[in-house]
Amino acid sequence: MRKVYVLSLIMFTMASAAFAQRTIDWSVDEIISPTQLNSSQSNQTPIEVDAVLKLVSGDSAFAGDTVGYQIVLRSTTDQLIAALPNGSVYVRELHKDMGVGDTMHLKRNITLNVGITASNNIKIQVMSILLNRTNPITPEVAPGNANNLGSKNIVWWNKQGWGVSVADVTLNDIVTIYPNPATDNVAIDWEITSGENNRTVTVYDINGRVVLNESVNADVFSQSLNVEGLEAGMYMVEVKNGEFTSTQKLQIMK
Repeated sequence: MRKVYVLSLIMFTMASAAFAQRTIDWSVDEIISPTQLNSSQSNQTPIEVDAVLKLVSGDSAFAGDTVGYQIVLRSTTDQLIAALPNGSVYVRELHKDMGVGDTMHLKRNITLNVGITASNNIKIQVMSILLNRTNPITPEVAPGNANNLGSKNIVWWNKQGWGVSVADVTLNDIVTIYPNPATDNVAIDWEITSGENNRTVTVYDINGRVVLNESVNADVFSQSLNVEGLEAGMYMVEVKNGEFTSTQKLQIMK
């Protein structure tokens, strides 16, 4: 009878230990990728996340515990751009036990249905917290616990790959003028805004004299220009927006 009692006591003690409250310091140790974001031609931005999560100290994590995480894009002045998923967290299950010092890679591919017209410096952040399915885990205050939030400065490029400074723009297919040669009207399409209130379109003749000049609102990206009153010949069309200037030849035929 004594042996049965002792065995029962041992089993009760083991069960109690198995469900004891655990304290775990869980952190975002490093954000490996992305190193940059690139808007696509369809105004989408793929994000390939690879972050290293680490059990810094405390008790062990077990297979079956749940990793909760969120991916956040912010401006360099901490203005929120996007939080993924919106209003919630992603979750994934641990498939093996982890002890102090152990790490895991958190990988996820996301497509953000947003593109940008001007490249910008931003911050990508990964927030993570360890949850439990069986044995209770003392909840960390995240992101109040600073190591639960990793941050990395990157560049979010527009679809043309222009630099974050307008002065770094490569003049390639930024402004399109058609038809060229033209007879009465031409269309001018552009794919840039530097945040100025307006954009100017100026036409010069071969002697450098201004023959046409129009101002266009910054949020307009296509402009029709009436050139019917110009004589046949070669002209230069200058499109200017803040620091950005593009000049192209235009031939008028009668």
